[in-house]
Parts: sequence; C-alpha cells; structure tokens
Amino acid sequence: CCHPSIPYESQIALVLKTLCGLSISEIAHSFLTQDETITKRLYRAREKIRTEGIELEQISVATIANRQKTVLHTLYLLFSEGYNSTHPDKLIRHDLCEEAMRLCLLLTKNKLTNSPDVNALLALMCLQASRADARLDENGNIVLLQDQNRTLWNKALIEKGYEFLDKSGEGQNYSEYHLEAAIAATHAQAKTFEQTNWLRIVELYQILLTLKPDPIVELNLAIALSKAQSV
Repeated sequence: CCHPSIPYESQIALVLKTLCGLSISEIAHSFLTQDETITKRLYRAREKIRTEGIELEQISVATIANRQKTVLHTLYLLFSEGYNSTHPDKLIRHDLCEEAMRLCLLLTKNKLTNSPDVNALLALMCLQASRADARLDENGNIVLLQDQNRTLWNKALIEKGYEFLDKSGEGQNYSEYHLEAAIAATHAQAKTFEQTNWLRIVELYQILLTLKPDPIVELNLAIALSKAQSV
C-alpha cells in the first residue's frame, strides 16, 4: 500500500480502506474532502497496483524509513476517526483508538521503526486517550474540554504520554506529532481549564502551522489566541 509508485494521499486512503476497514465517508472526513475524491484515489491506486504488477516483497531498512511517514500518518488518522468519530451512533470509537495505539506501540518495540516521530505520535495518542472517560456525559453527548471533570482523566495514560514524549526528544528534528503531543501535554499539566498555559499553546500552534498549514490548525490557533488574550 505504501509503494512509491502510488501517490502519497492514495497510499493512506488505501491503507485506511483496505487494512483499517474505514468507510469512504470516514476517509473523506479525515482528508476534509468529498467521497467522490476518495473513490477516485482508491480506484487509481488499485489500477496502479494491477497494471504495474506491484506485489508484496521483502523491503530493506532504507525502504522502511522511506515508507514510515505514510504509516504514521495513517495511524494518526485512524486514531483521529476514533477520537472524533463520524459514526452517527458512536461519537467516540474506542476500538479504533485502541487499535491505532496498539499498532503504534508495536512500532516502538521494533528497532527498525522506533524513531522519535513514532514515540511522539504514541505520546499524543496516550495524552488524548487519557481524557476518554471525561469526554461523554451520561446521555452520550460530547463534553467540551473546558467542561470536563479532570479527575476522570486517566493519570496512568498521561504518565505514559510524558514518557513517550521524553523519548521522542532523542532525535535532532521534530515533527507535527512532537508539537501536537506538546500541546496535549500542556493541557494535561493544567489542573483546571483556567490554569492552562495558553501562551505556550499559542507558541506551539504557530510552529505547527509552519509544518502543517491546514484550516484545523488555523482554527485551533485562533481559539488559543483568544484564550491567551483573555487571561
């Protein structure tokens, strides 16, 4: 699925559909695009595999490194679909979150894939998943971060998040996962919503926007700026 002959976004769509079992609509939501666009990407990717005779093969260390970006992005989107599910009856899909975390954990246990980016992504997942019990009320409705009961946050997962975030700092470079994990860690460190270090979060979002210029990051930066100015 991650063969270099296949366009990058089609690689991810192919993994999400074929291996992770997401629907066309769920994949389209992940990419902020239309169902038709994803359908076309999947068709072209499958045609590429068929016409070029792409088969399963033993891959080298260098090949693993070149294809790991696709794998991490796919796991990020798989977790995100579980965390903010588009399923009409399940606002949080714990099965998807757990599977993404399980696969990411496996990557940390293999010396060929245990990179700083992998640890940063797993840190992000742990820190986000730690809020799961506080994100739904008794009627199954989403509870906003500012209204969540922080005593329900999973302290063990938060500590694991810090642990993997520390390990992610062993490299020379940082990724979008480092920055998003650092933002999640800043929220986790605040005892109350009002005590959140919004200036730090603004700074992290500004850096993240240079690596990941998309409307969601811009929106979150705007929210953080408004919070920081009101403190």
